[in-house]
Amino acid sequence: MGVTAAVFTALPLLAAEGDGDWLTVRNRIRIEYDDNIYETERNKQDSVKFIEELELHLNASLNQTYISLRYRPSFIYWSDRNPDDTDLHHDLDLVLNHEFSPRARIALKNTLRLAELPELIDRGTTLRQNDDYLYNVSDANLEYSLRPKTFLRVGGRYTLLEYDDADVAATENYDIAAGGVTLGQKLSGDTILNADFRVEQTDYDGPDRGSDSLYYGLGLEQTLNPAFVATIRAGIQDKEFNDSALGSEDQPYFDLVLTYLPSPDTRISLGTGYSMFEADVFPFASQDRLLFFGNIAHDLTARVTLYLAGSYQMSDYSADQAVENDRVEVLSDGSEEAFQASTRASYQVNKSNWLELSYQLISLNGDLREDFDRNRVSVGWRVEL
Repeated sequence: MGVTAAVFTALPLLAAEGDGDWLTVRNRIRIEYDDNIYETERNKQDSVKFIEELELHLNASLNQTYISLRYRPSFIYWSDRNPDDTDLHHDLDLVLNHEFSPRARIALKNTLRLAELPELIDRGTTLRQNDDYLYNVSDANLEYSLRPKTFLRVGGRYTLLEYDDADVAATENYDIAAGGVTLGQKLSGDTILNADFRVEQTDYDGPDRGSDSLYYGLGLEQTLNPAFVATIRAGIQDKEFNDSALGSEDQPYFDLVLTYLPSPDTRISLGTGYSMFEADVFPFASQDRLLFFGNIAHDLTARVTLYLAGSYQMSDYSADQAVENDRVEVLSDGSEEAFQASTRASYQVNKSNWLELSYQLISLNGDLREDFDRNRVSVGWRVEL
């Protein structure tokens, strides 16, 4: 945490030289009803939760440098959960962008999560392990303009997931190291064509479910008009498993994201993607994942805003991609469907205060784990300074 402390110390000094407001403080207090806290199909246990969430957002913008640091601790008290009736989560996000010259720039980002009894980790993986965890993602991208319409981007990412409980950690801990090169060409003022090459290494604790992947692909970003942007990436993924008995696998991958702003009051984002992905179910070494997602935000009035978000994930697991082990004796192919939907209404009482009402549904159905549906309804008060 030494680097984080140094950034906290430096930000006020940088902000003094930068633009106006550099500190935002938000506090949310919510009461929530949860109808299935253990995510079981039968004998569901419900509970009322009291949630206190503080958010500190520091940012500084200079001529060539932008720094953003967001820290969000949250405390949760459960009225009917045994034996532990409290949770404490920590979210920390750091962004650093710097322009060395008009032709060279760097972007750094770090995402840290310390949480208890996780339900969802970034990248869409659904988890139900009964354990605290640490999750961290570090990204770095260096971009250089070779010519006025041609750029080269070199990037890397390191992902780490670690559980506290030894039994869970023995099979579920993993780290992923990835690096790649993108060559981009601006075909016109509204079109950018990319050629991508990426390598990725995945390693798990316990039985060797690791793999090495190579990605070869093309990307296209099209700005149809100032309010409509489409981005697509597609190519071939070549995955070589560490366990020689599993061999290798070649499959296409793709990602499509559409962003549409039909009016100043409405924001819409839709997307889909398919690829071989890290496995969330032991002892599989991989999954074929198809994902759809979308979100809409609409300002009904100057004071009332509605949010709607949803995602659908289909995961296919093959018995041919499962490692031999002494924990699972009989194994066959399987699939899972995960559906999430949420909506929130926000009413601005005055300049600093909002009232919020929200609902969330999580549903998991498949062959490999226990099915469940979980509904949550909450009402809260948000203060922003």
